[in-house]
Order: sequence, then C-alpha cells, then structure tokens
Amino acid sequence: MLLLHLPEDVLYHILSYLDYKSLSRLSQVCKIINRFVSRDVVWRKIAKQFLNTGITWNGTDIYPHIPLKQRIRTAQNWYDGVCRRSISVRWKTNDGKILIHSRGSDMTLGLFGHGQEVNCLDCKDELIISGSRDRTARIWTLTSSSSRATIPMFDRVWSVAISPTGSSFATGTSCCENSSPIRIWDVERSACVCRLGTEFRRGAGVLDIVFESPFQLFTCGYDTFIRLWDLRLSPQKCVREWEEPHDSTLYCIQTDKNHMIASGSSYYGVVRLWDKRQTKCLQFFQLSSDPVSSPVYCLRFSSSHLYAALATALHSLDFRQSPTYIR
Repeated sequence: MLLLHLPEDVLYHILSYLDYKSLSRLSQVCKIINRFVSRDVVWRKIAKQFLNTGITWNGTDIYPHIPLKQRIRTAQNWYDGVCRRSISVRWKTNDGKILIHSRGSDMTLGLFGHGQEVNCLDCKDELIISGSRDRTARIWTLTSSSSRATIPMFDRVWSVAISPTGSSFATGTSCCENSSPIRIWDVERSACVCRLGTEFRRGAGVLDIVFESPFQLFTCGYDTFIRLWDLRLSPQKCVREWEEPHDSTLYCIQTDKNHMIASGSSYYGVVRLWDKRQTKCLQFFQLSSDPVSSPVYCLRFSSSHLYAALATALHSLDFRQSPTYIR
C-alpha cells in the first residue's frame, strides 16, 4: 500500500512522530507529498515548541494568514539570531503631549488631567489606563475627555497594563514609598485587588508590565530581573525569574505568549531574546555604539520582525533569511 493511500487521520498520526527536519526531508519526495506535508495541521504540534510562531499558550493562532511551515522556518532564525538590521525611522527628541488620533478620521482626543508628565499608557477597546509622575493612575474612556476615576498611588507610576479580560489592570511604581510596587486593580470599583511581591528593595521600580494571560504577567525594571507572576497562587508570588547578565536596567519586555521573551536594556540599546524554558538568554543584539547610549524604550514584534525604539530612532530586525533545514 502506498503511503498516500492511507486515510488522512492515520497519515496525520504517523507524521506527528516526525521532527521538523524529517518532515522537511519528506516534503522533498514528490509534489503530492509536499502539498500534504505543507498543511498547517501537520506542523502545528511542532510550532508550539518553537519561538514566535504565533501559537499562544492556549493554542490560539495569532498569524493564521501565514503558513505554519514558513513561520517555523523563520523561527529557526529567531532562535539562532540570524537577522538583517536596519533603521526604519529617525527623529529628533522633543517635548510633547500624548494624544489619541483616530485612524478613520482627523479627530484627535486629548486626555488632560495629570499634574505632571504621563509615564505610561495602555488601552483595550474603549478603556484607557494612564500613570504619571504625579503619583496617580487614571481610568479613561474614548467617549470622554475627562477621567472616569483617579487613583492615588502615593508613588510615581512607571508602568500600567490592562488584563486580557479588560476587567482589571496592573500598575508598577518606583518603589520609593512602599515595598510592593506591583498592584492589581479592579476597573469597575477602582479598588486594589492584590499586591505582588514584598521583597523589592527601595528604588527597584517596575518599568514595564506585560500580561501573558488573564492570570499570568511579566514585569521588569531597575533591579535587572524579568519576573513571571501567577495570580492564581495564594499568596501571589513570583514563580520564575530571569536576570539580565550585565546588571542593566530593563526598560521593556514583550512576549509571544508562548516560549519567547524579548527585553530591552538601558545600555547601548541592547535587545535580548530569551526562551522561558532556559535560564540564560539565547541571543543579544547591540543596536547602538554611541558612548552616550539610549535605553530601549519600547519593543514590538511580528512573526518576522522585531522593532526597538531608542531615543532617536526605530530599529528593525528582519528574521526572514534563507532557511537552513526546512525546504
């Protein structure tokens, strides 16, 4: 009996035992097998183990329009650090205000109310959370130019993040006035639900917060650690941590919601890639050679690109290179 004469569910089960190299070799046998082996369902199990393939912790596919085989090919380059660097945008630093611009019209909405500069902002649907040096966090909606609620924080607010459910949000402060700089708040009641961590040293402010899921979040900051927190635990505590090897402040983090973390450091525009299953970083990229270097203030990535914003330029790392194993 020929291989392709077997029922499809049997074929899928057989192929599930092959690794990505074996699947790649099998796809080169003939055009018919290549078309079958190139289906997303064949590569889905393997894709869950790779970095930034778009498969999240709960199985959701973030990039369904890109074939999984192609994404796994690119994922090899994420893991090996194979990329092409460029500078997408340059700008001059200038003082300004944060405004909300409509994509579909010329409408601009200004959110004014903080007494000092706004350090952080996050939005989900029509909900907006802001944090400021004036020691307050504010809750806004797109339908109003005035804040719905003002929350006294008694410390400078460096970071905010809205939960995927939209019912709560997290704040990170400078940790100068209290020993628990991370707090979770209920949106409707504007009330603190819980505090995370009690062993932060003074000044170990939290500069970025990213929700991995409704019950897990990552934080980073001045104490050079990336920390993973689980809100299902009681008391809520750090379940894993990764230390920046050069003792640099971590300004920002991003995650593919599966295995990969990207972090931005304070010196020489260093971006690091981490695999959560390991304790040491996989790769690092130094984006600036300037003696007076800029921190990496913001990170974003797609399936093939990582973008890092420094003080005067947006750097782009393109991981779409020639494949090594997958054809």
